[in-house]
Amino acid sequence: MKFKPYIAIGHGISTDGSWDTGCTWNGYTEAELAKEVVSGILEVFDHNGKSYLTDYPNNDRNMIRTVEEANNADCSMYTSIHLDWDQAPSGIFPLVYPGSSEGLKMAEAIRASMKARIAGLNDRGNDARPDLYEVRATNMPAVIMEIGSIKADNDLIRNNTKLFGHAIAYGLMDYAGESYTTIEETGSTPVEAPPAVAPQPENTITSSGYNWSTENVQYFLNICNYGAPAIDGIWGPETKSCLINAQRNYNITVDGLWGPVTQAHAEMQLRGYQTRLNELGYKCEIDGIAGPETLQAVKNFQSANGLEADGIVGENTYPKLFGEQTIPESQPPDDEIRNFEPDEFKCACGCGGDVKHELKVKVQKLRDLLTQRSGGVDRPLVITSGFRCPTQNARVGGVPDSLHMSGDACDLYTPGMSRAMVDEIAYCAQQVGLGTLKYYSNLFVHVQLYPADLVMN
Repeated sequence: MKFKPYIAIGHGISTDGSWDTGCTWNGYTEAELAKEVVSGILEVFDHNGKSYLTDYPNNDRNMIRTVEEANNADCSMYTSIHLDWDQAPSGIFPLVYPGSSEGLKMAEAIRASMKARIAGLNDRGNDARPDLYEVRATNMPAVIMEIGSIKADNDLIRNNTKLFGHAIAYGLMDYAGESYTTIEETGSTPVEAPPAVAPQPENTITSSGYNWSTENVQYFLNICNYGAPAIDGIWGPETKSCLINAQRNYNITVDGLWGPVTQAHAEMQLRGYQTRLNELGYKCEIDGIAGPETLQAVKNFQSANGLEADGIVGENTYPKLFGEQTIPESQPPDDEIRNFEPDEFKCACGCGGDVKHELKVKVQKLRDLLTQRSGGVDRPLVITSGFRCPTQNARVGGVPDSLHMSGDACDLYTPGMSRAMVDEIAYCAQQVGLGTLKYYSNLFVHVQLYPADLVMN
């Protein structure tokens, strides 16, 4: 493997030319702290005579430009240095693209190097997010490296910025199999890291408070395909083992115990299934609680669709339940959606869930109008988040009642996005009959089949 990394400073110049500090806390900004860490990375590379590309020190390229530079220069890896917001838990948190085995290997090498060299460092594991541009648009293994919470880890980071950078550089070279010599550390100040616990944000998923019985839990595990323990109301090793499967899938504490966090995730997933079943005419209470009524509704759906009626939303049932339905003859044929690939709107987890055909048609009309209003200059639209199954919605932090889960919404942007372009896309969306949510801070537009016109900063 050649060694030619691209090292980007998180935040800085945004796509509309304005300055984006990133998250802030007590006078400290993400962009400035990340810059100091990047200087430590480059210090190690220079010490070892390694080639690299970077936006240091000016931080004058937005993320679209840094990714384009890395792709055009055929870089071997891409790393962007960030700090998490002030409500985040303590600890490092690499972000990679789902299914990128090399991205994951690179993240693991960075994590291992940092943990070996920085005293008192907490570790939150890895996370996979398809809707993050820097890991999705790069042509090489990529990691967005959250080096800690700007609040919970502030003392540790600001007293050891060079040490953080050195450790990341060694991890990147370890991943690439590069030989190197280390720099003698001077001036580093180890401090005791805070507990890896943060205040719960207001939008954290919460449970209904309903007192689930063991039978409810067993119904849930069966319906949601985490195993098929006997529904006998007896808590035993089989039920616990299946519950552990669910907790691993939700990426929460794996202890085999039924607590409020596990219950909240289970209720959100079940509510998504119940909502979809009712939309298709298979009636059950939409309460997020697992029981015989929901199980029977799944069985009725399976029987009507030629599937084994076992009540389990598994690999055969899920695509049927959430996949695109038969298109009425009155709707435009598929060739009218000429600028989008069939899989662009589907769930990023690979389950096959797809948005509604009506939404695809209106997004195509939106694209056509956008190009027309640009004087004929082609304005491609990129779908950053389409359909989301309940599990994927929880993974990306979506609200429990997200319209993504019913196939009624998607998020999109166009290359060279700016605040003005957010307004332009939203205007065009409204002209073709779509509701919009405008996200100025992240520079994308959420469009949906129901009315909305809000600004999300």
